[in-house]
Amino acid sequence: MGESSGTGDAETLTVKLEDAGGTSWWASLLATLSSQYGNAYKRFVGRVDGERRYVGPTFPVPRTWGDIPPQEAWAPEMNRSLAEVLRHIEDDHWVQTGNGQQPWEFRFTRPQ
Repeated sequence: MGESSGTGDAETLTVKLEDAGGTSWWASLLATLSSQYGNAYKRFVGRVDGERRYVGPTFPVPRTWGDIPPQEAWAPEMNRSLAEVLRHIEDDHWVQTGNGQQPWEFRFTRPQ
């Protein structure tokens, strides 16, 4: 079952940004060391109840300290990656119902 969206019996999907190196520090370090310029790699994902249902292509971002959100000016291909994930989500008849704090955080619902 999807998250409760307040619209009855519907699934809720959220679009988030994640580190493509994985959730472990060693996978992230390996991705950085194997990249040509020491970049990190990010991707957009669509999740329902924590389950990854949609995954966008990865794009390089400079490795930074802290949690600085990427911007297209220094994270090439970011907008293309987001557009591709959103296209797949909309092709599967999800309807956008809200936004998050970041410009790429979207919320969608779909009847079950």
